[in-house]
Amino acid sequence: MSFRARLVLAAAYLLTAVVLVLEVPLALAVERRAISEFQSGALGNAAVIASQISGDVRPDERTGAAARESNTTVQRIVESRAKAIGARIVVVDIHGDVINDSAGMAARGTPYATSTRPEFDSALEGRSIDIRRRFSESVGDELLLVTVPVVDRGNVVGAVRVSESLATVNARVHRTWLGLAAIGVIVVAAGLGLAWVLATSITKPVRKLERTAVDLGRGDLQARADVAGPEEIKTLAGSFNGMAERLSASLTSQRDFTANASHQLRTPLTGLRLRLESIEHEGGRAAEEARKAEAEADRLSQLVDDLLALEAASTGSPTPGSPVDLSECVREAGDRWSDTVARSGRTLHVSVGEGAIALLETRDVANVLDNLIENAIRYSPEGAEIRAEAGRRDGRSFLAVSDTGPGIPPEERQRVFERFFRGAHGRSAGGGTGLGLAIVEELTRRWGGEVRLGDGPEMRVEASFPAAPAKG
Repeated sequence: MSFRARLVLAAAYLLTAVVLVLEVPLALAVERRAISEFQSGALGNAAVIASQISGDVRPDERTGAAARESNTTVQRIVESRAKAIGARIVVVDIHGDVINDSAGMAARGTPYATSTRPEFDSALEGRSIDIRRRFSESVGDELLLVTVPVVDRGNVVGAVRVSESLATVNARVHRTWLGLAAIGVIVVAAGLGLAWVLATSITKPVRKLERTAVDLGRGDLQARADVAGPEEIKTLAGSFNGMAERLSASLTSQRDFTANASHQLRTPLTGLRLRLESIEHEGGRAAEEARKAEAEADRLSQLVDDLLALEAASTGSPTPGSPVDLSECVREAGDRWSDTVARSGRTLHVSVGEGAIALLETRDVANVLDNLIENAIRYSPEGAEIRAEAGRRDGRSFLAVSDTGPGIPPEERQRVFERFFRGAHGRSAGGGTGLGLAIVEELTRRWGGEVRLGDGPEMRVEASFPAAPAKG
């Protein structure tokens, strides 16, 4: 995860936590207040109704016109109030029998204050007002039940129950919650946008520093970081530039030393070889020693050539390459090495495919193939088969050289591309400088490729490059 993404994610965590801490208690408070207001309204309506019908609620001892008038008055008041507030109103007498039901679900005189409706007990006994919530199977929703006593001249003569569905108030609360959630989302989104801008401004100089480090790692010794941004980034960029200066000076000094030493060694080596050849022509015991010394001089000359090749491969950035057919390069290498391979008692097979095109220089491809084929001749036993091949696989062009020699022991596979490392087989094979595979790796990386050992038992080295369109 990138540094910018981490900063934005941290801001997201913080913003989300703050919004939740603020909005969750607010949402709960909104719900409590809405329920409280709803209860207060229902209680007020129940109290008003109880007050209006207190003189008309009597047991059934009334008869005739008085009873009918009383019932009519209660019915009129109950129905009008029920229609006004949109609730069901049930009035019972002191015995718990129905006097009036605005919904018409309970007939007059029906026992209603039963054990299944305990809310009437406190009201009929005159102890207190009863407020409770209960789920109604018939309505299919949660109801608020408010039951108050009906008092006439200080005596409890009945009770009024107002029942209202909580669906409306719950819907209103839920709408408020959705509004709060939308506000929270907007706040978090705005905060994340601001965090993204701030994180980008912070990480931009870090990105530039990263690109500079990549350029320096690829061999651009002149790459330097911009000393800009926050104070900490400026300090880091300055330290990086100081390190780059020292590294550049050290590498330049090493390369200059390698190049100068290699060039300076050519002249005395040439003179030494001439003297050894002169001694060899004179014959005698000295001639035998001269031949041995000449072999060592040849080895030293090969080392100088390899050092020069390695220095050239690892110096600077390559010029823009051109499309090169690796298959054609492998054919040419096969022709170039066929006689040498035959004289060594080995056989060389060439296998090429279509479309093996890469952007590089033909000279570098030839150097890679020459080093790999020479290594195969040197380290494989007489009678071994050497195969040079080229092709295209998984969007990459490759060339490879393999042989049926002893291969590389598992413990040495990680070190074969180190400079001057020869391994057990290399030391027993005699000549060689231990720079061949190091040169191959440098030349391959020079063009954005990669080199690796094959996974099979035989010795196989493969160099692959990003594929390019065919020439022409």
